Amino acid sequence: EPFFLAVGFVKPHLPFVAPKKYWDLYDRSAFKLAEVRTPPEGAPSYAPQFGGELRQYSDIPDVGPLNDDLQRTLIHGYHAAVSYMDAQLGRVLAELDRLGLASNTIIVLWGDHGWHLGDHGMWGKQSNYEQATRAALMVSIPGQKAAGQKTDALVEFVDIFPTLAEVCGLPKPEGVQGYSFAPLLNDPSRSWKPAAFSQYPRTAQGKGQMMGYAVRTDRYRYVEWYKRNTDIVDAVELYDLQTDPGELENVAAKPENKSVLETHAALLKAGWQANGPK
Repeated sequence: EPFFLAVGFVKPHLPFVAPKKYWDLYDRSAFKLAEVRTPPEGAPSYAPQFGGELRQYSDIPDVGPLNDDLQRTLIHGYHAAVSYMDAQLGRVLAELDRLGLASNTIIVLWGDHGWHLGDHGMWGKQSNYEQATRAALMVSIPGQKAAGQKTDALVEFVDIFPTLAEVCGLPKPEGVQGYSFAPLLNDPSRSWKPAAFSQYPRTAQGKGQMMGYAVRTDRYRYVEWYKRNTDIVDAVELYDLQTDPGELENVAAKPENKSVLETHAALLKAGWQANGPK
């Protein structure tokens, strides 16, 4: 009989709790701390976040920077929690093998977001920056031609449902967003869609509720900040990930980037519906 399992692993979400043997996999002193612990130059003051979720825990200071020892403990805990989760995934995959189901079962593994570990002074997931919005996505489909390969194509989590529908030979239901990336599974180097989208809100002191809408292309990350429920743009961010992969400087105000801003603003306005695979 056909079957479907949605298996959710809480880790490595906070708190970073895992059995001791997973902590023992790592040497805490070997972890490097973030080199840049200040917000991106030129970014609006409300765009970064400074660990609101993390600071709900009793052994974390309510405000201000975290000392180096605490940062290393958190980074260590994150790695331990990831390894603990990996082990649980291994148990699921091993059972598929034991039951003889691995050869005809589609497996999709993804994390729902990235995680700041002290970069720009940020801890956690709540931002429109690359570190928070880029996450793991791995797909295994029996008989796929490009097994074991990676692709630089831009895909989004809303694309998973249409992809599963196509590879299972099922119609895409009405009203489902996203595009099937099944063609990439056989040809990872083919041209694909030009942009991926994300958004995250923020409360800005003196401004109230804001919403940040981001578009990611192969080279740039562009963000427009709006006052909530209005069409008023309060601030714009642009990061050149080719020359500045750490998103250290918002270059939206530089005159030489005028055409880049216009292109990305148009992409964002058009939305995902107008930015499908080429």
